[in-house]
Amino acid sequence: MSSASFDPETATLSRLVATLAEDAIFALSASKDDPLSLLEGLARRRADAYAAAVQGARTASMVETFDAWVIEMARVMAPLAPPAWMPMGDLIAEKVTLEIGARGLRSLFSSKPSEKDIQRVKRLGTLAVRVLRAVFAADGNIDGEEARTIAALIASLGLPETDTAPLHTEEVVLVDRLDVYGEVEPQVARALVRGAWLAAAWDTIDPREERVVRTLGRKLALSPEDVETARADVLARVDARRLAGLATVDYVRYILCDRVPGTGVPLAACTGTLMLPRRYREEALAQVGHGSPVTLARRYVNLPAADRALVLGVVWATALHDDPSLGRQALLRARYDNIATDLAEDGTRSRQAISDWIGEALANVVGTLPSFRKGESRPE
Repeated sequence: MSSASFDPETATLSRLVATLAEDAIFALSASKDDPLSLLEGLARRRADAYAAAVQGARTASMVETFDAWVIEMARVMAPLAPPAWMPMGDLIAEKVTLEIGARGLRSLFSSKPSEKDIQRVKRLGTLAVRVLRAVFAADGNIDGEEARTIAALIASLGLPETDTAPLHTEEVVLVDRLDVYGEVEPQVARALVRGAWLAAAWDTIDPREERVVRTLGRKLALSPEDVETARADVLARVDARRLAGLATVDYVRYILCDRVPGTGVPLAACTGTLMLPRRYREEALAQVGHGSPVTLARRYVNLPAADRALVLGVVWATALHDDPSLGRQALLRARYDNIATDLAEDGTRSRQAISDWIGEALANVVGTLPSFRKGESRPE
């Protein structure tokens, strides 16, 4: 039996590793650019949650409470890199969120956003939520995943609960009755249309959803060419995630092959849900839980370099999820190196970035532990 079994605080830190690994998975799956660069900012945004977790507070978990975890992490990531899979993420990136705090000269004197910023986020955020709900409802009832996506967008706005509560319960506003009022900057209008296309394209674009998006484009005074360009860009984005998502699921299954049945199943399934567009998910997740071996056959060697780094980072985060011993880490490292070879990629940077980030985050939390405070030296 390990010494951690006799040391409650070490066991607590070990449990925190799972939280950190899950946060890393979310950050990596969220970004379109260099996801590893987001980890430092994520740690700052989650510092209070990590400290609370080691003191016994329950936190949302990817494996145990997926919906609540996705919604909370979308809020946390809003000022860093809104999730690439979230419709209206491009809108959040246009600073339609209060999570970013005060901006411009005001930020020198206060962290609170101005009343003008608050009203802008409330107006454009309300419009985005109504558009998203209209697209999802166009081809039938809004299902659980769509409801989660709407809730993630609402959380990302950073508005007070008095403003967000009505957004959660509002009825569907048909696009013909959608009121577009106030100034909508051209880049914001394009972000709204891209978000609407992404909501439609995540499974497949239904003609009824397409009508909603094109009507929205007219209401926002965008040209047909702009609307069509947004459609093409979104379809390319959705298709680009397919191969990286399939690779991630296969490699998570490979590195955790001896944890099926066990933690390897929910980790692969939840990671696949984050990484893969809904239209491509069934082919990958059908294999999860069957226990069938994964053969490394260089199927993903043509992934772009950024995607290879992303995949390797996610895979190593899942490997560290249960805080493996040094002996088990050696086994996981050997499997990881096989994966990197299969990708024709040097996996050192991705692996080291995840390991260092988790280690640094744990070290920062140690100062909150009672035993540390009892044992710390005090100046005379």
